[in-house]
Amino acid sequence: MEHPARTESTDIGEVSQEHISRPFAGAELSALLDKEVLSKARAVLQSSTIPDAVLVEQVFQACEKFAVLIAEETQSGTQDPGSELTPAANLLSLEEGKGRPKTQGWKNAHLLGSTGNAIAQLLSSTAYRVVADPKVYITPQILSSYVSVQNLLGRPRTLPEVFRLYASKPVPKPESNPIQYSNPSSYKPSAHVPLQIANTALTAAIRLRNLPLCFDIIDHSVCAPAYRVSKFFRKAFVPLSGAALAPFAIYKLASELSIYQTTMDSAMATRVLFAGIMAYVGFTATIGVVAVTTANDQMDRVTWSIGTPLRERWTREEERMLIDRVAGAWGFQQRWRRGEEEGQDWEALREWIGIRGMVLDKTELLDGME
Repeated sequence: MEHPARTESTDIGEVSQEHISRPFAGAELSALLDKEVLSKARAVLQSSTIPDAVLVEQVFQACEKFAVLIAEETQSGTQDPGSELTPAANLLSLEEGKGRPKTQGWKNAHLLGSTGNAIAQLLSSTAYRVVADPKVYITPQILSSYVSVQNLLGRPRTLPEVFRLYASKPVPKPESNPIQYSNPSSYKPSAHVPLQIANTALTAAIRLRNLPLCFDIIDHSVCAPAYRVSKFFRKAFVPLSGAALAPFAIYKLASELSIYQTTMDSAMATRVLFAGIMAYVGFTATIGVVAVTTANDQMDRVTWSIGTPLRERWTREEERMLIDRVAGAWGFQQRWRRGEEEGQDWEALREWIGIRGMVLDKTELLDGME
């Protein structure tokens, strides 16, 4: 069954000097924005070859520093023109390796009212156009910077689309002219969205109170095939390799120990020792696997349905964890009021959770219902 309608991506405007000259009252701010962000973005977008990765990263670093300033100015409010610069304004100096950041040019660059909103929209649009450009290869650093920028600006609607591009966007082949592209595998472990980035994106969507956007972020991050393959290699490959090699190591150990007894011949002793050690290791490992896959201390409001395989519980634990965050954000914060929620969004969330083999607010786990 379909969950609520997906959020449409925002319109992305053209990046040009005309756009930055009209909405901004401060000429210095417009000039600095054009120098540090828009001019580099135009260089990337207008390039006929694969753009330099360093230049692309500089674009997102500059966007992130502008976004930090906007976020801090939004929280702290209007400041007097002669007041001391905030730490976020100091961060906007792109000079590296210096003990004191340069502040000249920023003393009058206060972001007030609609000016700040116009800059935020322009930064969000610029960042999206650069990351979505076919010539730009999305590295983990670029993805992290992009999510940080949109989170600071409060404009996370494009994040699901960028997560999809990160996993399936055609990769430009180096030194090809004209540029040629290769199609990546959606199961490639390196194409997974890290859990920390997915958490940041979900935080932005929760702050926006956009439930369909939360669904999309979860679908395109921890539910993607690349994430599950990556989790297997990161957390299960070594234990499974050890389990596969264990019989050979145990047999070698049993054959060595069999020479220290005289009650039976060496071959019989080896078989007995091998069977005993294998039984001990097998039973102990089984208890450990069951303990890991059935642990529920971390669960708050979303739990697994009865009959969900242990393998699936372990594989999809991050998915359940993020859904649990969404349920906690949409429901009552008081524990004693849990179960009283109602409304269209809450019913849609409950239905969406049920489709995924989970239960929202299992009755026997509510306070007073034990």
